[in-house]
Amino acid sequence: MTLDASPTRSIPAPVVVGTARYVLLPLANLLTGYTVKAMERKIERGDWQEGKVWRRAPDGRIVIDVVGYQRWVEGQSAPPTPGNKAKSPVQMNLTLMRAKGMESNAKASE
Repeated sequence: MTLDASPTRSIPAPVVVGTARYVLLPLANLLTGYTVKAMERKIERGDWQEGKVWRRAPDGRIVIDVVGYQRWVEGQSAPPTPGNKAKSPVQMNLTLMRAKGMESNAKASE
């Protein structure tokens, strides 16, 4: 009795496609579920702010910032700047408490 191993089958790795940060409206339609017309209305009404959720490409076409769109969905008002990370509510509360504590300490020392 021989123990011949059956030939190994190679399973192809799944293909993972990442999206670009800025996408044209037709692709944004597929990613978000909003129609192109609905997105155009959100831009016209000012629901989506230029520079946060959308911008104009150098050729003048409107592109959607996928990261900005995700922030809009999550209810965050503005994207964090590189030096200023978004804080959680607990962090913001601690920051406010520290600021108030410093103000009361400054008043007490006067």
